[in-house]
Amino acid sequence: MAISITRVNPRTGKLERPWRNRDGFFVLGDPIHGAQKHHDKNAVKVATLEEVAERVRDGFSVRMTDGEAPPSLISPDSLRLEEVKNEEAGQLFTDTDPKPPFTKTQMMEELKVVLLTQASQIAHAGKIEYAVAFMGFEPEDPSYPYGFKQADQVDLTRFDATHYLDRAYDFGFQVERYWDWQDGLAEDIKSLMDGATPVGRDGWSSPVSAENSFCRHAADLAFGRWKLEEGLDLSIRELALLAGITEAAVRNALSKERIAVTNGEVDHTVAQSWLRQRRSFVPTRKEEADKERWVEWKHALLNIKPFAEAFAQILRDYPMSEDVLSAKAQVSSEFIKKLLAGRPDIDAAALQRVGEALDLDAPHFAGAAVQAALRSSAAQ
Repeated sequence: MAISITRVNPRTGKLERPWRNRDGFFVLGDPIHGAQKHHDKNAVKVATLEEVAERVRDGFSVRMTDGEAPPSLISPDSLRLEEVKNEEAGQLFTDTDPKPPFTKTQMMEELKVVLLTQASQIAHAGKIEYAVAFMGFEPEDPSYPYGFKQADQVDLTRFDATHYLDRAYDFGFQVERYWDWQDGLAEDIKSLMDGATPVGRDGWSSPVSAENSFCRHAADLAFGRWKLEEGLDLSIRELALLAGITEAAVRNALSKERIAVTNGEVDHTVAQSWLRQRRSFVPTRKEEADKERWVEWKHALLNIKPFAEAFAQILRDYPMSEDVLSAKAQVSSEFIKKLLAGRPDIDAAALQRVGEALDLDAPHFAGAAVQAALRSSAAQ
């Protein structure tokens, strides 16, 4: 189960949720400070909604927002606390980090023109049939094939570039499936942009040739964030994209702060410290990403492997001993042994608790266990 903390703003009618600051903490006001509890020096900062709920029950106020208005400290009497199922939890808190300067849809529309530019040069350097095979449709004018006017005919699902940029957008801006990232994507994205055809057959420029290209912005941002997480030095452009300011502003700031730039890059440790002082910088949500990946990967594991084998691997990967799991999930050691044997007891509540104890998609885990139990029973 998860905890939901909400308030309907009496003035705007909008639903408000606990605000999480850019360092990943929820901010509360301790009643001991009275009228001074809203001051930052008196703020109490906690990392989880469970901790927020505990403090609210003790009379603490919470900074709440609808995601657009600035967060306000709301008294506990105005808040509604309730338990919700994990799969129904939705977004239980609100970030007010800067929104991306363009939408993913805008980026994908630009990608269509990028691909058409590539196709026009394939037709020019090779043969028209090669370009047709690449794009999946005939050009309107074979003499000047694949102009940008045919963008509405491009099927983006045909191209790996779509996947690369989809992941780059989410990881770079830390939105949607921000956690669905693997190191190999960094090189895929960089090589995609480095190898993009700059000019079409008839001389028109690809969007990626422009500094304000949506595709290049997302790709460079994601690559810069990956470098930041890997402990690599960052370029001026990467710092600018991560900080949400112009390259000129970065250079001015670095100069004023006497930060060295060597071979066009800033030392990783210095860059990381500098970025955390920028108001528009969105930190990488690493801990949350690890949790999201864990849930999805183990969801897939339970789907593709026999239950007993998958469950044993989950215990090893967590890691958690049988005794600790038994105590945490409030089930008997015999119950755990039956799970490991692939012959679970059909006890929905107990199976749910085991799934929750292992930070899994608990309903899916319980369903997989019940299926294993029924198969085991049918085989006897």
